[in-house]
Amino acid sequence: MNIGPENSVLVVGLGDRSGLAAANFLAAKGCRVLVSDIKTREELADTISRLDSGVEVFAGDQEPALLDRGVDLIVLSPGVPAGVPLIVEACRRGVPVIAEIELAYRFLRGRIVAITGTDGKSTTTSLVGRLLRALGFRALVGGNIGIPLVSLVDESSDDTVSVIELSSFQLETIESFRPHVAAFLNIGADHLDRYESMDDYFQAKLRIAMNQTPDDCFVYNMDDPVLAAGIGGVSARRLGFSMTNTDAAAFMEKDTVFVREAGAVKGVLHPSRMGIIGAHNVQNSMAALLMVVALVRMAGGEPDYPLLAEACYSFEGLAHRMERIGSFEGRRFINDSKATTVGAVEMAIKSLPGGVILILGGRTKGDDYTRLLPTVKERVKHLVLIGESSGEFARIFAEIPASMAGDMDEALIRAMGASVEGDVILLSPACASYDMFRNFEERGEAFRESFDRLVSGRISWT
Repeated sequence: MNIGPENSVLVVGLGDRSGLAAANFLAAKGCRVLVSDIKTREELADTISRLDSGVEVFAGDQEPALLDRGVDLIVLSPGVPAGVPLIVEACRRGVPVIAEIELAYRFLRGRIVAITGTDGKSTTTSLVGRLLRALGFRALVGGNIGIPLVSLVDESSDDTVSVIELSSFQLETIESFRPHVAAFLNIGADHLDRYESMDDYFQAKLRIAMNQTPDDCFVYNMDDPVLAAGIGGVSARRLGFSMTNTDAAAFMEKDTVFVREAGAVKGVLHPSRMGIIGAHNVQNSMAALLMVVALVRMAGGEPDYPLLAEACYSFEGLAHRMERIGSFEGRRFINDSKATTVGAVEMAIKSLPGGVILILGGRTKGDDYTRLLPTVKERVKHLVLIGESSGEFARIFAEIPASMAGDMDEALIRAMGASVEGDVILLSPACASYDMFRNFEERGEAFRESFDRLVSGRISWT
């Protein structure tokens, strides 16, 4: 359907990013806009103050009766499950339900690169944007990375490339969204508090490729057995990356990443020179290279591999993702607050030498945390447990020396007491942050601030 002044649109889930951006975007298009959120007006006061004055707000209300107000389209924010009664009733009545991503797509111009996966999405999205800009493209970066896609629509043009990070939640309600290049980085247990099974979660993410054609490209991780086995229905041209399989379109051998094109193999990148650490970031870099090379070829160009390599080497990564924040008394401190899954924590631990003090915990997400046991037993010398999962994790990791902390200051004090010179103190929680913090960013900033207090002597560990 066309979206314009003749439409009455209900945005379900206001939030302070995608819901807010979608509501204001629709209001600017002349639509009658209603917004529903289960939070109270007081809780939403700051966000409401940034809404277009013509938007009707129904705070504390997510009831199906809202549909009686003449709604002919729903834009569903990613934080709201599609199974809530309001959305179920909308589907029963035949009211279209779309994602903010789908809404933006219908107005977006230029080429599209889209990236999903359980871990590494934001780093890879940012790196793709950086590589494209190094080659002279006008790259816009948005989506799940924290920049609503609708906010980029007015910047887009026929010569832009929109690089979009996508979560499974955002992909649940796309319809026509079709990226020219898509990437599926990996799949691991996550959000099982929202999905009935791992397969449901996987299929939600695989929707990234559902509208692609053989003219498009699909980049995927050949080393992920679930992913490699589950993409049989993908119509796009497939480009795999691998740490071990030398038949892949991008692969690692010794300290070199090779890219294969039309049968020719070219050494492109030396991971030891990269500013970001860990095998997972080598995989992210391979995926980014394949996406950018595919897009350059689509545009009729020739990839400048030395320039791409230099852009990779100078990329320092993102905050809260294996971020080096400093050293104190011979210990290195790394902020990996974004690591909210078992797979991400495993990668983080394996990326470091021995002598890891791991700060772990928060609000669990339905994962099987016993899967962390082998890696923790092998590489971690002490656990500092935080958040509401502390009791559960104390039982799961009973074989590993551990202490509990009520806040981040105490966590760093406990970590210092359990460590010696040469050790790494790593915040990699494997959990959501909502028990103690508003989001993973606030948790990471708390870690940094506690580090600053430790270094300045405002908190003492001795």
